[in-house]
Amino acid sequence: MDFYSIYKNLPIFSQNMICSIRGIIEKKSRFGKPFDKYFDFLQKSQYWSIEKIDNYKLEQMKALINHVETNVPYYAEIFKKLKLTVNDFKSIEDLNKLPVLTKEDIRLNFKKLQANNISEYKTKVFHTGGSMGKALEFISPIDIVKFRWAIFNRHKARFGINTHNWYATFTGHPAIPVRQKSPPYWRFNYPMKQVVFTMHHMALDKTPAIVEKLNSTKLEYYTGYPSILDVLAKNILELGLSITNPPKMIFTGAEALLENQKEVMGEVFKCKITDTYGFSEGCGNASTCEYGNYHEDFELGILQPGEKVGLSNDILATGFKNYAMPFIRYQVGDTATFSEEKCKCGRSSNVIQQIHGRSEDYVITPEGNRIQRFDYLFKDTSGIKEAQILQKELGIIQILIVKRSDYDYETESYLKKGIEKYISKTLRVDFIYTDEIEREQNGKFRAVKSLLNK
Repeated sequence: MDFYSIYKNLPIFSQNMICSIRGIIEKKSRFGKPFDKYFDFLQKSQYWSIEKIDNYKLEQMKALINHVETNVPYYAEIFKKLKLTVNDFKSIEDLNKLPVLTKEDIRLNFKKLQANNISEYKTKVFHTGGSMGKALEFISPIDIVKFRWAIFNRHKARFGINTHNWYATFTGHPAIPVRQKSPPYWRFNYPMKQVVFTMHHMALDKTPAIVEKLNSTKLEYYTGYPSILDVLAKNILELGLSITNPPKMIFTGAEALLENQKEVMGEVFKCKITDTYGFSEGCGNASTCEYGNYHEDFELGILQPGEKVGLSNDILATGFKNYAMPFIRYQVGDTATFSEEKCKCGRSSNVIQQIHGRSEDYVITPEGNRIQRFDYLFKDTSGIKEAQILQKELGIIQILIVKRSDYDYETESYLKKGIEKYISKTLRVDFIYTDEIEREQNGKFRAVKSLLNK
């Protein structure tokens, strides 16, 4: 019996205790030393001049190149093959001398990408969520988590938010057991001052209890997936309910924040909505400012335009902080519209007008829940090159899979069990194997695609 099977059968009091124990661990990993030092640095660096930013990025790039040529076998081989040395990298544009790094490159060269001069005791194994149906495993220094959270908190500070106050999180992780049919549809993480709501309970019949809880609790701000908050907002409108105790701000992430979502959320929750762009690999980030522009968080790494895709470009990321497993010109899987214009906010970092991608449909379960996030089901799978959740009729989903050579058909059983645990016990799951998943006009495919009413 796994931990979740035990957790979901515990009393709610015990579940809150477990969420809080996890919160103690999270608080230490995110906000322990040297978080304050990072945050103070970032508060100042966001207002550096263009010249100072360029010098910082160049210094960081040269140090990274020197490191990978000497200590990372994968890059040492590339340098030798292309007859490159550190002296060939005199500007940021010189990064283009190196090939693009793809997710498949990382899987095939996992050991070679690890630095041979960094102890494994200073690192941790992380997984991506598999937003395009293919989870990725990688190594990263433990303290990079604190640096990234310092960047996230800087973003909140731009909008006058006190992150030491209580807030609500809307997530895809099933902290509230899926089978629970009566309130409370939330759990408490006391050390983090966090009230957790999950996508699995964003149904019409459960919305009144959730609204009552939001209205009766003093919450500084909300965070979460825009798709989940959008569903809740639309349910509130449909039921004629009202948020009488609105938060000061809503911060979204992990998916593209669409304008129509922003509008309905603003109408219902009566506050401003903003977002940040990042990804699990932690080699790049961009945060919006007061004028709605994304600013490259250059302290973490460089975001560059790659190959042209329609009117936008692939996003290529070069991270400055992960010397244990460096990613250079990493193809994130999203596209963006980069801008040469400077922003009125006074920050001189590079501007991105719009982030594209990671905008998905949702699956409707037999219970009437709308589920958009399936990525966590793929985190511990192997042998899947790409996968897509497809719904053509109610009560049934198809999982389209592009296999790798080491694919194990027991994965079907593993995914079915995950869907029964976290999504629905009555949703039928069919598996379809294909050589390629159909792409959209932007060159990407949707991890979740619905053909209902289309």
